[in-house]
Amino acid sequence: MQAGVLASLSYGATNSRLMLKNFYQKGLNNIRKGTEETPRAFVIRKDQRDPAMAAYLVNQLRAQAIEVHKAETGKNAGDYVVLLNQPYRNLAISLLSKQNYPKEAKFPPYDDIAWTLGYLYGVDVKAQDSVAYAPTDLRMLTSDVQYAGNLTGEGTSYVLNYKAQNTVLPALYWARAQSKTARATVLDERVAIDKDTLQAGSVVFSGLSPEQVRKLSTQFGLDLQAVKTLPNGKQHDITLPRVAIYHNWYSTQDEGWARYTFDQRGIPYTSIDKDDLKGGDLRKRFDVILMPRSRGTAADFIHEIDKKYSPMPFTKTAEFPAHGLPDATPDMTGGPGFDGVNHLKAFVEAGGLLVTLDNTSMQVAEAGVVRELRTNTSAQAAGLFHPGSVVMAKGRKTSSPLLYGYPESFPIFRGIAPLLQTEKYNRDLMVLQYGSKPLKDEEEYKGLIMGMPDRKPIKEPETKTPKKEEPYVLSGMVRNEQAIIGHGALFNVPVGAGRVVAFTFDPLHRYLNHHDAPLVWNALINWNHLGPDAKSAAVSALGSGPKAKTGGQ
Repeated sequence: MQAGVLASLSYGATNSRLMLKNFYQKGLNNIRKGTEETPRAFVIRKDQRDPAMAAYLVNQLRAQAIEVHKAETGKNAGDYVVLLNQPYRNLAISLLSKQNYPKEAKFPPYDDIAWTLGYLYGVDVKAQDSVAYAPTDLRMLTSDVQYAGNLTGEGTSYVLNYKAQNTVLPALYWARAQSKTARATVLDERVAIDKDTLQAGSVVFSGLSPEQVRKLSTQFGLDLQAVKTLPNGKQHDITLPRVAIYHNWYSTQDEGWARYTFDQRGIPYTSIDKDDLKGGDLRKRFDVILMPRSRGTAADFIHEIDKKYSPMPFTKTAEFPAHGLPDATPDMTGGPGFDGVNHLKAFVEAGGLLVTLDNTSMQVAEAGVVRELRTNTSAQAAGLFHPGSVVMAKGRKTSSPLLYGYPESFPIFRGIAPLLQTEKYNRDLMVLQYGSKPLKDEEEYKGLIMGMPDRKPIKEPETKTPKKEEPYVLSGMVRNEQAIIGHGALFNVPVGAGRVVAFTFDPLHRYLNHHDAPLVWNALINWNHLGPDAKSAAVSALGSGPKAKTGGQ
């Protein structure tokens, strides 16, 4: 490494003028490409499901020195425009276009191969072959942008039309911290109010002062409508949960990304480990335990680092003052053991919510915490190869609070991970599936039945324009994708008085797939209202339990 650094520094010093000239020429080539080739621009329309994420995307592009303009006048005022006759044209193309990785590549990828930011952020980005904006309408941005939200109407209650905006859960925790009388309810069905239709999952805030509401709208980029009369219809109160994020001592990277996401969003949590599981009484301390992605098998989850290396402390000492943060233990070996797993199951059975991500869902299933889920080895054996790509998912239980704010079909990001499945009679536990087609065992049988008269072939009605089937892969590559179509992406499984919400992908992947994260936020917002017979707790304000600390403790 030292030799490589010295060689690079020496080359740069010797060829500095040539390198500067080549860099300048590269920029000129990009400007020419943006003028002569298509597309000529990318447009981010002002009307987005989550306008705050559109602003975030613009700022991410600007951080890479990509020039972004805003339409100040004209019929499309408010749109963001990335003109491609600019020095960083190729980078803009890479970040905003789909990736097409060759399936027949000699050396298969081992990690993510798709990073189309529009999909990952849930922002609608359109490529244009011609620029539909007059130069006088556009102003180049010279500083970061922020969506400040809109506040309309009159009244003392405030309605948010929920579309899985990323900042809703942080806004709820903020409101609780600002006012002891703050209260919020979730609408569990579509409701018409004035001339608008509120989607299921929409939130009604009350108990806040006008100044607090203005700050909430501005700080979190939320559009709120003041109303004098509260909406009718089926709804439930929000009781904000006491959240724990579990980490082990042998596979910490993805758990760190989950904590980072919570920290960046301002969502309070407590960091726990094997010692907490072995100590038991988890339900007295927490309402929700999140188990981020972790590599390994169920045995790795139960036993973690081999006891033969014991003792292995991780504590702050005079010699190592940086150790013991953000968590400490006198011995990292041994894992929670079978007793800890039993305490985790007891937490769920006592009414807690366990949220598992990606490979951890398989570990928890094979450890027996949730028995309805089985590892589906047949799909993996069918040659499925699924490096990190953007793919389509379809809701099977679209009325589930876990899918509030999302359309019936939408993109998610999935990498290499085990598949889980239930018996056919338990398929109602599957909330979200991969692709749009059902599993083979769910297709209607149209063949002959012994002892029954022969069926006449059913003639399908003719349509002038057959419905175009949505592709599964939107960006990236999946080999033998037919092996995963119809399998479960998200499960909601009752265990005793509680539930296990199991993802077979990682919605908190490296602080990148922000469009997927609200699936987790939905679980936290509605943690005690995920079953068919759920009843909202009688509370007078947001949350009744002790507040958790923001960040690990």
